Amino acid sequence: MAHKNHDQVFFINFGKVLGALFGIFFICIFAARLLDKGDEHADPAAQARIEEQIKPVATVVTDPAALLKVAAAAQAERAPMSGEQIYARVCTGCHAAGVLNAPKVGDKLAWGERLKAQGGVDGIVQKAISGLNQMPPRGGDTSLSDDEIKSAVEFMLKQTGL
Repeated sequence: MAHKNHDQVFFINFGKVLGALFGIFFICIFAARLLDKGDEHADPAAQARIEEQIKPVATVVTDPAALLKVAAAAQAERAPMSGEQIYARVCTGCHAAGVLNAPKVGDKLAWGERLKAQGGVDGIVQKAISGLNQMPPRGGDTSLSDDEIKSAVEFMLKQTGL
């Protein structure tokens, strides 16, 4: 038998569903109050643990001036890295395989051409600092100092035999 008042049946059933959801909501609130009395929120050590657990994983910096400050702070927090460490951490992704025409470590011809075109080691270092073609400035790691960039370039040239 068909119902004559479909709207009334819908609203009655909808009301029952909403009532059940509100009931579950209030049961959850009651259970949460039973489980957490809020006593540990007054304890500074517990508060510090909570703050540590909910702190942001990272920050996004879009202002170039602020980015330089963040990079300088990151550089000051760590010990200087060797050319080999920088190569392994930053440069190897492109210079080991020749990605996007990056000269491969060991390719004397490609590095020799770069040395001539850029005016020697100092020229290559300046291009590595400012960026060249698809390579971002400082190889994409803004925390690297000029001396660290130079040591990475010298390491790659030494590995190449130049």
